[in-house]
Amino acid sequence: MSSKTGIPKISIAETLLDTREMLKSPVVVFEKYRKKLGPTFQLRFGIRNTVVTADPELLKHVLKDNNDNYHKSHIQTERFVEFQGIGLTNSHGDYWLRQRKLLSMGFTRGRLSEMLPLQLQVLNDFMHDFDLAVEKGPLDIHDQMVRFTLRSVGKSLFGSQMKEEELEKFAAAIADIQRYIVKKVVQPYLMPWYFLTGQDKKYHKIRKEGDQIIIDYLEERRKKLGEGSDILELILSTPFKGTDEYMTDEKVKVEILQLLVAGNETSTTAATWAFYIMSKHPECITKIRTEIEANFGDEEVNYSRLHSLNYTIAVLDEAMRIYPPFWMIDREAQADDEFKGFKIPKGTTVIPYIYGAHHNKEYWPDPDKFDPSRFDLSLNEKQHPFAHIPFGGGPRVCIGQNMAKMQILLVMSAIIRKYDFELVSKKDIGLHAMMLLKPDGPVNMKFTRVKE
Repeated sequence: MSSKTGIPKISIAETLLDTREMLKSPVVVFEKYRKKLGPTFQLRFGIRNTVVTADPELLKHVLKDNNDNYHKSHIQTERFVEFQGIGLTNSHGDYWLRQRKLLSMGFTRGRLSEMLPLQLQVLNDFMHDFDLAVEKGPLDIHDQMVRFTLRSVGKSLFGSQMKEEELEKFAAAIADIQRYIVKKVVQPYLMPWYFLTGQDKKYHKIRKEGDQIIIDYLEERRKKLGEGSDILELILSTPFKGTDEYMTDEKVKVEILQLLVAGNETSTTAATWAFYIMSKHPECITKIRTEIEANFGDEEVNYSRLHSLNYTIAVLDEAMRIYPPFWMIDREAQADDEFKGFKIPKGTTVIPYIYGAHHNKEYWPDPDKFDPSRFDLSLNEKQHPFAHIPFGGGPRVCIGQNMAKMQILLVMSAIIRKYDFELVSKKDIGLHAMMLLKPDGPVNMKFTRVKE
């Protein structure tokens, strides 16, 4: 226990011994400390004094009640800015608020309803390819979800403009750059080595190639304003509220890139884990199929009735509880703070540890057990609002969460209508925690056509 803060503390020596595992999957290390010391503890993460918390009450304090005191940490404002620029995800104050007000217009329920026909077109094209792939044998469901969400997010942002091979190039670049950022965060003392060996130059080259694709699309779209209904069209044609000022091309590029990264990776990860956990609980597949048939019959899914799939949504929510796509987020204290006897000095990095909160026994009995009934409000009292925050919480909650859930429900419904599925291997899939909580390898599944 630290005498200065009152928070249980891990020694620097112990943290250094865990460096290799931290690079591989920090969630494993955090879980070891959480189970040993409780929901809130502190350690040295990189070169920073860091408080990690899986306590929903402290999460609420940091993310909502006193959020003005907790800005995005150096990980976002230094490491991410280096490769992404300053946008909605890593800005603060009036600038952040202005950007969020404009961008959030692209994710309202009305806008999502308007986007549904485009999403269904993407889904139908994906299912055509999926059906052909199934005939050839087992599939890696993570790879399939990457293909679906890339198309879905790409169409939402760019309409029919962006080519699939360009989206795939983005996905590969994003994954490479994220792995590099993790290395720089966990081992900041090696930054001179990264520079001398040309690694910085290599990854900046990858970033610039991606930037140029976006810039080329912006130039073309400005010549054809008024012809699209996607998010790019909204951004380019909508001034900031109360002004005649529009977002510059440089700012549009940054925001589109950040939306593409967040939208694709979040939906892909959440959908992959949902299919993985359903494959281990085949009774869920049957119940979901029955619910889909009861609500839609042979009709196409529509947005309004998509939200009537109560059991399907509960399965997705429970999958995101066990495997939250955002396993942690980060903040930095702007001034000294105190919460229930814990002192948090100015400059401290605070990690709202979402995976830990989702597995906190005080709020989730038998937390490793898959139980969708936890989200049946007719059976249970409403849970603490910060005990389940797969998309973050407070004013900075992910603006695309409703679109992500729509995409996942669409692809779940389409596949379950036609197929039963099971894992090829009975071996559990491990966790690979980068910016998001990903599987540590392929999630290979066998799909069997349902008899009509």
